[in-house]
Amino acid sequence: MDGSPHLLLVGDGPVVEALEALCVPLGWITTVSSEQVAVDPAFDAVVVTSHHEGVDGPVLRDALAAGTAYVGAMGSRKTQARRREWLLAHDVSEEALATLHAPIGLDIGAQAPGEIAVAVLAEVVSVWRGAAAAVTSVSDRGGAIHPDLAPGEAYCPGG
Repeated sequence: MDGSPHLLLVGDGPVVEALEALCVPLGWITTVSSEQVAVDPAFDAVVVTSHHEGVDGPVLRDALAAGTAYVGAMGSRKTQARRREWLLAHDVSEEALATLHAPIGLDIGAQAPGEIAVAVLAEVVSVWRGAAAAVTSVSDRGGAIHPDLAPGEAYCPGG
């Protein structure tokens, strides 16, 4: 990474708090918002933990349109399907959607907010450094995100 990357964290709650805290020792600049925010080329990565349709869809659309190096979104397969439909209905191409990391994070079996933050930041680093092909992402794996839990049992610490 040349310079200090600027991450936009959209959402609130313990995962965003952990992401923000972990960015400090990395020397990364963070902007945090729980509301819809304008995305411009100043952001090197956009991480969405929000599950609010009026927030996550527009932010993801704008980040993809801005050519942001890393765009990722937390959420279940059902949430990802909802976002995908919204994005397609709002002029996001299949080509742009193919660059979206969703669900977000490397597949390290993360459960707690801090672990999820580590998985997310590891994926951001791998994409930023061009090593993404060498790692396994949660979005590359089929099936349930938390296979050891029954449907509806997973706790989502996002905002």
